[in-house]
Amino acid sequence: MIPLFDSWIRHLTAPAVPAAAFHVARGYLGGLRCTRKTGLVKSSVVRNLPAGLVEPSFDKPNLVQPEAFQSVLKDAVRRIGTPEGPVALLLPETSVKTVLLSFETLPTAPSECEKVVRWRLGRTLPLPPAGTRLSFVVRRTNGRARAFCVLAAESVVREYEQAFAKAGLNVRMVGLPTPALLGCLPKNGPANHLTVNVEDDYFAALAVLDGGPALFRVKPLTPGSSWVEAAEETAATIRFLEDREKKEVETIWLRPAAAGDVEAGAALIQKRVSRPVRILPGDAPKGVPPADKIRLAPLLGQLS
Repeated sequence: MIPLFDSWIRHLTAPAVPAAAFHVARGYLGGLRCTRKTGLVKSSVVRNLPAGLVEPSFDKPNLVQPEAFQSVLKDAVRRIGTPEGPVALLLPETSVKTVLLSFETLPTAPSECEKVVRWRLGRTLPLPPAGTRLSFVVRRTNGRARAFCVLAAESVVREYEQAFAKAGLNVRMVGLPTPALLGCLPKNGPANHLTVNVEDDYFAALAVLDGGPALFRVKPLTPGSSWVEAAEETAATIRFLEDREKKEVETIWLRPAAAGDVEAGAALIQKRVSRPVRILPGDAPKGVPPADKIRLAPLLGQLS
């Protein structure tokens, strides 16, 4: 079985460099092929997807038109060149569930730790354990433990795996775009920050305090109102986080992938939160057209 959301954990430890990485979103498919030893980008592709081709969902089929998706995927592979090795896949964040659990204590043995986490999840979410894949990372600070959990329906993950296998791609890592964006951040940036990912259909926020993840949330957005709602969600997230943790969020890192004026969207968020908002990613590396760098940002972070 492919390790679920391997990049979620690896970006908190030591990232691995696959031969290529792909990101499936509701409205587009992105891909990067790289040199495995150095991680340098060889080629890239972004293909827009027709409406209704991909419909992210936790408990329903995501690839509504499998044959049409196969056609787009095979064309994307042709454009960047067939990867010489396994690939990473980033799924839409609205196709999974994320949960933050707090514990007074957790066993250090991995198997015992997983039993406790699964037991708590069973009391928190009405999920069928036999049909759900789980990945989690534990952070231990100040005598307490937090487990950041990502859950996906087995049928949904398998749907994507099989689609990529039919295109001749060996998926070895499955991850999420917002955690992957951590790879785009400067190494010596502020210790307390919020990474905000705004797509046309959803808002995601990943908070890091004192160098460790403290919150991860995903909210759907109304078409046509993405930026207004994203600004409200960003402000609400910061209020909740600072009230709970009693720490200040110093910087907002923003990936503005929703339609509309990027600068106006960033300004709207900055007006609501009254602190610096910085756009991700920075300069596009060689092999990535500047017009595609925002859509490809999670893949650049994954391969960093």
